Amino acid sequence: MKKIFIILLLLVSVNIAFSQDVRLENAIPTGNNQQTNPLWGNDVVVLAYEPIGPMVTGKLGDTIFVAINDTLSTVNLGLIIKKSTNNGANWTLHGSGITYRNKIDRLVFTNAGLGPDSLYLFMLIENTIYRWNIPTGSFAQILTAGNYRTFDVTGSSTGALYLFCDVLTTNGIPRYASTDGGFTWPITATVTSTGAIPRVSQMVDGDTLILNYYDTGSIIGGDTTTAKIRSARYRQTANGTLGSQNFQDVIPAGDPKPQYKSAKVGIKVWLIYSVGTTGNMNIKGCKSDTGGVVYNAPVDIAVSPNEDEYWFDISVYTFGTTGFDLIYYSDSLQTGPPTNNTDKILYCFSNANSTNFSSPVRISEHPPEWSANGYIPQIVFIPPSDLGTIWVGLDGSNKKVYWDRYSAVTKIRNANNEIPAKYNLSQNYPNPFNPITKIQFEIPKNGFVTLKIYNALGKEVSSLISKEMNAGIYTVDFDASNLSSGVYFYKIEVNGFSDVKKMMLVK
Repeated sequence: MKKIFIILLLLVSVNIAFSQDVRLENAIPTGNNQQTNPLWGNDVVVLAYEPIGPMVTGKLGDTIFVAINDTLSTVNLGLIIKKSTNNGANWTLHGSGITYRNKIDRLVFTNAGLGPDSLYLFMLIENTIYRWNIPTGSFAQILTAGNYRTFDVTGSSTGALYLFCDVLTTNGIPRYASTDGGFTWPITATVTSTGAIPRVSQMVDGDTLILNYYDTGSIIGGDTTTAKIRSARYRQTANGTLGSQNFQDVIPAGDPKPQYKSAKVGIKVWLIYSVGTTGNMNIKGCKSDTGGVVYNAPVDIAVSPNEDEYWFDISVYTFGTTGFDLIYYSDSLQTGPPTNNTDKILYCFSNANSTNFSSPVRISEHPPEWSANGYIPQIVFIPPSDLGTIWVGLDGSNKKVYWDRYSAVTKIRNANNEIPAKYNLSQNYPNPFNPITKIQFEIPKNGFVTLKIYNALGKEVSSLISKEMNAGIYTVDFDASNLSSGVYFYKIEVNGFSDVKKMMLVK
């Protein structure tokens, strides 16, 4: 779908055995490898109207919250919150919302501490920052009215809130801290006098954060997004107190980089960023295995030819193994309206020790479409081993907010909750098949399971499972409706066990 970005800020070698050395899950995604993953369920409507601005997700206990900049479904409100207590199967309205009928420039959910009132929604309205405590309903303006271009915020396990701002009248980035739930912000410091658009990682597994921002001293041609991206680490040394470490240039100045975001789990960090302009938009990333002290060279994550990839979200998962989940828009730039084959929300992952991301799978059943409203898709981690995503997609000529959940399907079945004595991958049945067959496997211990389908050339054509699973005997339905007749192989990997079997598709 054609779109215009308005920058306001200024041969194949085949190994049929598929040995452990073949790391196809780390191959760079391509436009020809975007199969629909049966692990993702059906799209669920969260809101039957298009937002006029950004939306953001948060979580408190078992409840998922989505803040939506919406003026169509209400008479007076401009910001509403939908919530779900059953992992996105149903959504209801939370509270009364905020009365503001114009576009809200930025929304950020963050948690602080472990208490029942630890979910906060921060928002930027007419260059003023507000804080809304979702459980208590407390709403207040913070800092100086009309003074800020943008901001980012995160909370620590001890209950402190840390706010990084972009001041309108300077090139500086100050930071503030609050230890009373955002009522007062008495702790201040200056990050830099030559920076813009601060973005911080959430403190999901400790009290260390990664800060990224544009170095305004390196702007090319007046476009802020061409500047180099600098990164720094901050560690909480006491409640409300941050110690800064290791400022460094990570992404050089040059092509526009309109979006960037870091996610950190343990000492593993990914800095993901979009790069380029309409017709040549890609997603790249830098990995650090030292907690952000040293970054590897940038790698291509989504660089399909004749497609634009942009508008992403990255999150961490911490079940069994640890790693990163990534979703993004894929836009084929076709003439005419988008379809599920041209415009997609794609999902991929990277285990903590991987140096790239898996091949992408489509999760959307309603095609997304770029909009100046800026509603970037969002990820929600659902412990212990699940996730969901929210985006805006097309239903005919209407745009709606949709939710999809990774494990919301019945195509994987556990046989009577039995615990097997050993690992096993059974022969599929029926075999030959057309077009559906069943694959059974047994795992005696909990672990991260991948079950993938490959063609005779060793190219991955479908990812059936890529998730943490409990011990058990499982049966998975594989639908090969979109594949041609021929020989295929399916491979399982879990806890160091690996096996491959052959099957025949006859149409």
